Amino acid sequence: MAGHPLSSLLRPASIAVIGASRDPAKWGCKVLRNIVGNPYKGKVYAVNPSVSAIEGVACYPGVGDVPGGVELAVVIVPSPAVPRVVDECGAKGVKALCVITAGFGETGPEGARLEERVRERAASHGMRMLGPNTMGFLNNAIGLNASVVPKMPPKGEISFITQSGALGLSLVDWSIGSHLGLNCVVSTGNKADVSEADLLEYFEEDGDTRTIAMYIEGLKDGRRFLEAAKKVRKPKLAIKAGMSRAGARAAASHTGSLAGSDAVYDAAFRQCGVVRVEGVGEMFDAAMALSTQPRAKGNRVAILSNGGGAAIMASDACERRGLTVPELRRHTKAGIARLLPAFASVKNPIDTVAKSDHDIYRDALRALIDDDGIDCVLVIYAHGGFTNPEEPARAVIDALRDKCPKPVVACWMGGREVGDVARMFRRNRVPYYPTPERASEALSALIRHYELGKAPRK
Repeated sequence: MAGHPLSSLLRPASIAVIGASRDPAKWGCKVLRNIVGNPYKGKVYAVNPSVSAIEGVACYPGVGDVPGGVELAVVIVPSPAVPRVVDECGAKGVKALCVITAGFGETGPEGARLEERVRERAASHGMRMLGPNTMGFLNNAIGLNASVVPKMPPKGEISFITQSGALGLSLVDWSIGSHLGLNCVVSTGNKADVSEADLLEYFEEDGDTRTIAMYIEGLKDGRRFLEAAKKVRKPKLAIKAGMSRAGARAAASHTGSLAGSDAVYDAAFRQCGVVRVEGVGEMFDAAMALSTQPRAKGNRVAILSNGGGAAIMASDACERRGLTVPELRRHTKAGIARLLPAFASVKNPIDTVAKSDHDIYRDALRALIDDDGIDCVLVIYAHGGFTNPEEPARAVIDALRDKCPKPVVACWMGGREVGDVARMFRRNRVPYYPTPERASEALSALIRHYELGKAPRK
């Protein structure tokens, strides 16, 4: 990745925070604290003409006074001063800019003209620029939090591109609470230079990214986005916001975006292999499955459950999403029947009638994986207090210990007693969901990704 045009932005060897502050209420303090308070190993400098040091970091009057080289400048100064700072960075030989400052195109014509001046000046110095009006970014692979996000999420393989900084903040907090790992989170802001297309190209080459998730309010260059997305073979998910009349107005005042037609975006996403999702929960549920599971080869689902009600709900949820729950092969049913009481159901869905011993779940799941009439498996455990919920969870993990050729997702239904199971599944790369509906939606995303990948891209 060292030679990629965005490597100086997202994997810098040195950073200057221009507009660093001692005031904990100011973003210049928050960003500097986040950079030095995490495991980032590069050089860090602070720029503020009024003080000599901030957070233990030596402070310089201007970026030109920094004694070493600066690969990335994080700019947090008032918007009228940004053009001057950009020129100073260019003279210093800075390679990339992250302009957190707001007050540009999102404010109206005058702000848009200022934004264009900043873009032109950055381009004249050969610098790539993220923003303006961005919350910054974080890159877990190098322990870098160059943003206003207070905490780093767990490490993972999902990289998230968001046009909304506040949404990025809340999603990182949500990922921490749900033990969902993220690789990079990048707030694009107004996209004066770096856009979703640039980031798609970067993450396609990034070995630490397996799935790309996006929150989009509007695309400034739809053709460029389509061309970039078509080249990306990794799973791509997108929420497209601002489709309603009220949402379009909000998008225009938020980041100066033109929302565009819902039907146009739907067609464009299908054409370039982007799986469209409706909300944040659906996006990360899908991303969890896509970043850990092999490709689905079709839409035939087997359901294994210790309760009939949960199995019926899962069957309904799958069929509502266009998935099929077919009959199992005769030898599969015979093999599973040997594991269960005579009154258990070995049709699809399989109801073990409250039997959730380790060996039953492990061997039944292996039989379903081996059935060539099944493309993916949904394993459900409904906690009733009779079994430790970790026992069937360990069975799933053991069944998948050898590389599994089919997607498997887990649904553990219960309250506080199933909390440790979520962590077990995360550690072992098994996508976990608390309800059958969410699990079936994740399977649907896996299958849509496979089907979009088969379709010719014009």
